[in-house]
Amino acid sequence: MIFFRLKRIILLFFLFYIPTSYSEQQSNNQIKTYVENKKIFKNENEKVGYALGVSLGNYVNQSFEKQQKLGIQLDKYSLLSGIQDAISNNLQLSNQEISEILEKLEKKIKDATKIQIKKDEKENLIQGKIYMQKFSEMQGVHKTQSGLMYIIEKPGEGEEITENTEITVHYKGYLTNGFEFDNSYNRGKPVVFMLKDVILGWQEGLKYIKKGGKIKLVIPPYLAYGNMSLNGIPGNSTLTFEIDLIDAKNN
Repeated sequence: MIFFRLKRIILLFFLFYIPTSYSEQQSNNQIKTYVENKKIFKNENEKVGYALGVSLGNYVNQSFEKQQKLGIQLDKYSLLSGIQDAISNNLQLSNQEISEILEKLEKKIKDATKIQIKKDEKENLIQGKIYMQKFSEMQGVHKTQSGLMYIIEKPGEGEEITENTEITVHYKGYLTNGFEFDNSYNRGKPVVFMLKDVILGWQEGLKYIKKGGKIKLVIPPYLAYGNMSLNGIPGNSTLTFEIDLIDAKNN
């Protein structure tokens, strides 16, 4: 993975200007001068090169910020120096040394990521409990024996829903911090499930309404995805769903 990223960076940097200075201040001055001289682009190729440079710079900054959060400090200007030396075929380290260094870095990132994930999972549990406590104080909230919380906004009508009911829903789901990880309304198309195939919080919660009903569910991790992390949902996340039950067909 690291080899792929570095090769990608080297390839992209080859297409546009690379500062020759090794010091941060001199690099900044050269970059500033270059940008000032390029305010008016001579042709489309220069615009493409500049756009590519901005995109790559943003990518590098984001990568460095993520690594800093993991406690890994890397030097941007050493990275630029390495790219320049690779292009000019003037490496200061052997290929074997580079390979060994990158293998160590990859392991360090993996180990730091595992530690950070564990910390995040613990914090998510804490924030989830705080969120559910506040939610429990809202008007119309019900809490079940399983720990599920819900507010029925519209009961609907028709047959009782079972595990074998085919449901058609519109919904949006978000984390305790308000981050929206899914939204069928935005996609403009409702979703069809068998109730038995969805998470436990849905399986229980949707039985409290009927066709045409609307419900808001707050689902603790053990009724959702537990400590798994997927699709923008970190491990041990408490999830909130707002669901419109458009149709329900019992088979």
